[in-house]
Amino acid sequence: MSLFVLLPAYNEQESIRPLFKKFQILQQIFNIEIELILVDDGSSDKTAQTAIDESQSLGILLKLVQHPKNAGLGQAIKTGFTTFLEISQEGDFLGAMDCDNTQPPELLIKMYDTMIAGSYDIAIASRYRKGSKVIGLSKFRELMSYGASWLFRIAARVPGVKDYTCGYRLYNRTFLTKLDMYYGDNLFTESGFACMIDLLLKAKALKPKIVEIPMVLRYDEKPTASKMKILKTITRTLKLLFKNLASTELNSNLGQAFKEQETLRIPLKMANRK
Repeated sequence: MSLFVLLPAYNEQESIRPLFKKFQILQQIFNIEIELILVDDGSSDKTAQTAIDESQSLGILLKLVQHPKNAGLGQAIKTGFTTFLEISQEGDFLGAMDCDNTQPPELLIKMYDTMIAGSYDIAIASRYRKGSKVIGLSKFRELMSYGASWLFRIAARVPGVKDYTCGYRLYNRTFLTKLDMYYGDNLFTESGFACMIDLLLKAKALKPKIVEIPMVLRYDEKPTASKMKILKTITRTLKLLFKNLASTELNSNLGQAFKEQETLRIPLKMANRK
């Protein structure tokens, strides 16, 4: 019924205005109401105030949640998921994307339409599908992401997935509810960028139906330097891989009712869609 978008943010004051402007245009073109959930993860700049000012100026719904200090991407995602489950309804969808203006918000529409048409649980904006492109990212970062993609495809494959590290995803609320019920406080145990891989590996236990949509990633539009700690991210990613290889298959603790629960997919209220 409604579309929410989670934006984990840490010192993204410079990115917010151009990104929010894109959401305003998206709402106008598709006549769709979007509510942003911005998790300010202990920013030292004016990220929170800028988000408030721009949302009011542009007419965008905003739910702002602030961490008193920086806790890492994993905790910001966890806060965003929890907030979404608290304020949303059955049939809603949650998009999650970076707040650095590198990922195109308009891709959400194609992700949503594809999910509805194919009854998918998760859609991923992928850098490894035909039609995708990466602009402005260092060759080392490209190689690192590509290497992670192949490692997990070979050693810890999740059906339907080639891009394991991209955080730009769209989730059906019912599937997120299942994940929350299944794992509880153990759903988010990675604090850094590896949390996106960890989330997919945990979702695998519930056998989600996943689709990938090609994305044009625009790192040339990023106004600030990357906050990724590369060595730490590589280390955590490899640990996740080895942990997955050593683990045994999880057993569901939710009973027969959970196993047979059908994911509801209620179309968003989009007027004048063609």
